[in-house]
Amino acid sequence: MIKAIAFDFGGVIEIKEGNLFQEIASYLQISLEDWERVYFSLNHMFNVGGKSWDEVIALVAKEFNASDEQISHIKNLVSEIKKTKKINSELLEIIKKLKKNYKIGLLSNNSVNLNQRIRDNNIAEIFDAVVISGEVGFQKPQPEIFKILSEKLGVELNELIFVDDTKRSLEGAEKIGYFPILFTNNQKLEEELASLL
Repeated sequence: MIKAIAFDFGGVIEIKEGNLFQEIASYLQISLEDWERVYFSLNHMFNVGGKSWDEVIALVAKEFNASDEQISHIKNLVSEIKKTKKINSELLEIIKKLKKNYKIGLLSNNSVNLNQRIRDNNIAEIFDAVVISGEVGFQKPQPEIFKILSEKLGVELNELIFVDDTKRSLEGAEKIGYFPILFTNNQKLEEELASLL
């Protein structure tokens, strides 16, 4: 029986316009798959290593021999996309309804600064538990971070649904024991939750 539902932050709770990684890959004339492969091999430096996200993006670009001028352009792309970030208010309404019957968690590969952003956006009270990779030293899809989340929520892993916008973060869900939902939009999420709950 499902007792808790947890959500990723970036790309789920907080959404943005456009596809930054696709824009960067196109600009560097590489495939999105190649960009993501290198990005995911280095993103632990941000998630648990204390580097800024902009620093990690620059390091990934350097792996593709990007010039200083190209890296500067990529930083501008990042800056422009950041301006479009907003809280997914429609999803928050869905979560508030779910909270009447389920514990609600937040699980994010992010820096320790995320807690402040959650408070700044006045959404901290929605979550019964918040687990951030930068604070716990593990990142999705490592099983340890899901165990920490389930313990904070006071539920077993097989009583938990986790919603994320990245397939990679949901890898190993079956082995770890939680129910994964790949987030694409609010309507599809409601349909998928209805089939599981």
